[in-house]
Amino acid sequence: STCGLLQAGQANGNNANGTSTNDEQIYSNLFAELDSFWEFMTVPQTSSVAEPPIRERTAEVYMRHARLFLGWIVDARGVLLDEDLLKEVVREGEGGINREDNMNIDSSSSPNVGSPSSLAQPSLKTTSAITIRKQIWERARDKLTNYSGRIGDLDGEKYVAMQKEGMKSNISLYDIFPDSRTESTAPILQYVIWMRSQRQISPNYEANILRGLIKLVKFRFASELSTSISSRNNSVNTTGRQSSAVPSTSKKSTPLDDLPIIAELRNIHREAGSKGKKAPRSSDEGKKWLEWTEYLEVIDMLKADLLKMIENYECQLEVALNKSGNDVPDNVQNTPKPVSPNVKSLQKQRKEIAVIFQHYLILAFFSCVPDRQRTFRELELGRNFLRVETTISNERENNGRDDSSSFIWVIKHTADDYKTGGAYGERPPLPLHPSLTPAIDDFLDRWRPALVNEVENPSSPYLFLQPRTGNPMTPNSLYQIVSRCCYKYKQKKTNPHLLRDMIVTHVRKNADYSASEKELEALALFMGHSIRMQRESYDRRTLGQKVEPAIQLMKIVNSF
Repeated sequence: STCGLLQAGQANGNNANGTSTNDEQIYSNLFAELDSFWEFMTVPQTSSVAEPPIRERTAEVYMRHARLFLGWIVDARGVLLDEDLLKEVVREGEGGINREDNMNIDSSSSPNVGSPSSLAQPSLKTTSAITIRKQIWERARDKLTNYSGRIGDLDGEKYVAMQKEGMKSNISLYDIFPDSRTESTAPILQYVIWMRSQRQISPNYEANILRGLIKLVKFRFASELSTSISSRNNSVNTTGRQSSAVPSTSKKSTPLDDLPIIAELRNIHREAGSKGKKAPRSSDEGKKWLEWTEYLEVIDMLKADLLKMIENYECQLEVALNKSGNDVPDNVQNTPKPVSPNVKSLQKQRKEIAVIFQHYLILAFFSCVPDRQRTFRELELGRNFLRVETTISNERENNGRDDSSSFIWVIKHTADDYKTGGAYGERPPLPLHPSLTPAIDDFLDRWRPALVNEVENPSSPYLFLQPRTGNPMTPNSLYQIVSRCCYKYKQKKTNPHLLRDMIVTHVRKNADYSASEKELEALALFMGHSIRMQRESYDRRTLGQKVEPAIQLMKIVNSF
């Protein structure tokens, strides 16, 4: 289903000799460049064209888009059936055909970085994907040692296989983007066109792809441009003549932004972003959308099922204790062998309860703090998830609870812990409702130990753990928890990010709240975004619903 390069260490099958292979071995040069690309994104650079490092979470997204793009270029998964294309490229080189005659871009006379080209280039919109990839493979082929003198010593098929292996091993970003002219955007444009037609991507996803690939292209030309600037500066120092280049006027720009290829990609990105604002949703959200009150009902029903499971478990545990004369230990998970069938059943039930308890807490946390799912995946006890004493003294809010009600659990984020931390900095504590304190305490004391992997990670600091491995939650595992729980009780496949839209829409359209602009702004900051983002992206009211207050206002103003 994917065309991307696999991560390092993931096998993709066997080679002709029957030995296991992976993309890192086959496309070794590209993977070396990807390693350098990661450093370019995340490590401060001293280059004259350096940009500030980006967060690792953002870099992971950019790296994923880079691997998908490069996998499409080299047809790593065989989606595009390019093996015949490689064979053709090899045979053309073997036959002594004038290679430049088969290439629209003359790599031997590529202009300097940023220089205009005098060569007539084909239209970006008419150059086919197969033509683009053929040009790339030809450039990769031309870097190889010439085997033509040894053809007599090699079987024809062996020669072709050897050349193809060498081309795959040596292909580089320099082959994909040979120069910085506008025309060098063609591989990315063809990839986007293919994704539109074959994967039906939305304009918003297209914009995300382009952000990552713009970063990749900047990496490709950073060293080259830095050298060029240094040479120009040295020339100025010796001759006193200034460069005639016109720098970008953007405050955040670097010389990389002035490259024609980057400027063109930014234009394509802006076009995708503009379409994304006007485009309908790419999926039928009627199958996912819950009213906020319905979501709270899901939590209540999940909690009811959890309490039934705990009640049944405690009854069976009491029976087991009575039968065994209190020989069954409190922590049945650590029961010494041999283990009786009854204890095995209790162990299984205990873990099942721990899993459901975890589901309940995750959904309840979202209702208190409608944040991005990363927040809950990365909760660590004692670091960003803390039990603190509260000053709440209102008896109604305490609900008559014991001294545990004087404590609440809070989420504490530094700027590095959430997506928009660079803009908003350290967040104030995000409190969970006091009514959840006893449940969280009970989960930590009795049930979470059943999820801990005592062998591989006995002291994991993460609050929520994957049941099979004891590892932290992944984006997909948390997504599935929310989606499946909502579908089980309301037949709607709601996802974690949609919950943010649901609460904003609920507050804005419900007249019972009559939220002021000050309160809406506070909600936006609480959720880690701007009031503008709240209005443009999270508010899902229809135009009619948005206009309704104005209609009512005009009725009052014009009452006769």
